Order: sequence, then C-alpha cells, then structure tokens
Amino acid sequence: MDATKIVEALQAPFPPEDIEWRVGSTNKDKTKGLALAYITNRAIQNRLDEVFGPFGWQNQFKEWKQGSQLCGISVKFGDEWITKWDGADDSNQEATKGGLSDSMKRAAYQWGIGRYLYKLPQNWVEIEPIGRSYRIKKKPALPSWAIPKGCKQGSSEVHYEGQHTGPDISIPATIRAKWTTLVGNENALPEQYDAWRNEGKTDQQIEQLLTEKIQEKNGTKGNGPTGNGTASEKQRKAIFAIAKSKGLNEENIKQLIQYLNHKQSTSELTSNEASDLISLLNQVERDELLAMISNSRGPDFGKSIDISDDDLPF
Repeated sequence: MDATKIVEALQAPFPPEDIEWRVGSTNKDKTKGLALAYITNRAIQNRLDEVFGPFGWQNQFKEWKQGSQLCGISVKFGDEWITKWDGADDSNQEATKGGLSDSMKRAAYQWGIGRYLYKLPQNWVEIEPIGRSYRIKKKPALPSWAIPKGCKQGSSEVHYEGQHTGPDISIPATIRAKWTTLVGNENALPEQYDAWRNEGKTDQQIEQLLTEKIQEKNGTKGNGPTGNGTASEKQRKAIFAIAKSKGLNEENIKQLIQYLNHKQSTSELTSNEASDLISLLNQVERDELLAMISNSRGPDFGKSIDISDDDLPF
C-alpha cells in the first residue's frame, strides 16, 4: 500500500458504533449540553491493525511532567519505524488510566485517525444527571459525510444539517481569534488548520505563525521588544471590562490565563499576550470560552499540551 492509500485508510470515517459521546459545556439549568464525539481506543487499535497489520505498529507511553501522559504511536513504513507523539492530562476519574487513554487518542489524531470529527458542527442536545455528572439522553446522528458509505445508523432526536455549518470547536479559540483578526472570517480556517496539522505543526507553532502574520500586516514585526513588555493598565482594564460584558467573572479570567499562558493573573501577561486575550474575548462567545476552560480543544482528551522537541523522550 502506497503512502496516499495509507493516509486515506487512516483518515476514513468510522461506523457510528465506534463513536462515543460525552457532554461538554452545559446551559445554566443543566438541561442541554454540547455533544462531543470521540473515537474509542478499541476502534483506533482495530484501524491500525487493518492498515499496518498486528505486527506493523506499536504504542508506548511516557509519564510527562506532573499529572500528564505522553503516547507515541509507531508504524512500520517500508523498513523504517515512524513515531508520532502527543499527550494529555490525567483525568479526574481513574487519573492515570484516563491520561493514558486520552494521550493515545491524541496520538492517533496525529496520524489522522478520527480527525474528521474536528469538523462536526456544534450540537446542543438534551442531557440528564448521572451521579455528579451528566450524560446525553439520546445519541446524536452523524451527518452523512461523517459515516462510511452504505453504513446505517439508528434513529435519533438530534440530526446534523449540512456539513461545516458552524465554527470548528476543535480548533483552539486563540487560533480562531488570530485567524479572524488576520483574514476577517473563519470560512477557510478548517481546511488550512488541517493542512497545518498534516504538516506536523503544533498549535503553539500555528499560533506563532499567525502572530507573525498579524505583525507583518500591522507593520509591527521587528520593532523591538515593546510587544513583549508587561501588559498596560489599559489592557488589563479592557480584559475585565469585556469579560464582565460577557458574564465572565474574575475566576474565569484567571482560568483562561492559566490555560492559554500558564500564568496566574493579568499582571503577569506581556503586552502581546494581553492583546491576544482581548481579541479572543471579543470574538469568542461565552459558552465557548467556558468550554475551553473545562474541556480544552477537541473531543474527550483532557487539556491540550504543547510539546517542544526537547520534551520528547527520544
């Protein structure tokens, strides 16, 4: 099988029974939630067996920093073994097991397995309590383009209309905000984002690329360290003013800063970081911002981790 056919086989959609759903962010009265789809680890293993054979792939796990796991999926192509890595935080329940499972899902996404789920539009569905958490009452139906040809799925209360009708919730909001600042709309972003990820770019690298493009557009690139100075009082006040107008509180802002910048407060932000946060708050809806805090990017994989070459265990 040549490289093109391997890529097509890896990226092919899965039958509905291989897709699981969980609740993302919820409305205030906890009657509806955002339906998030993800591929089961069993389906990932079966796909790798089908494409490379049982002896043509392997996975390995490494504990990475505090409360995080790395997974590497290696495949044999010709006479060489090629590995792609990704990681995830340990989960709240069965912490290490959840981290291992989620990191394998992320590593599979690096190979294109299940990546099409990134393109599912937002879907709010009815939910019900189960213990301290919530579950979806009835499994959503997938759009026709997201299931194999000739595959049937059961009846559902929820149906997707069309294809990519809304913002791609798997694309980090910071990237979406910077793209919109640069281009003016998100129409071409999903395809470009997929292209960048296929090239092996991390979200951190994509953000940096967009920042440089914005600086070029504004004529500020190469103007010295002013953009890296401490955020001004005016910027900090703007952050809280915009957040308040969206119904976000001070704790929400702190959580956003911790997630986006790994810092604790607006006083620690650089001018560039503050500008990015202001742009994000202006362009992303409240529910999506809260979903970022609680769910990170993409399906049920815990908090996204940016990995530099120095962090990889090889």
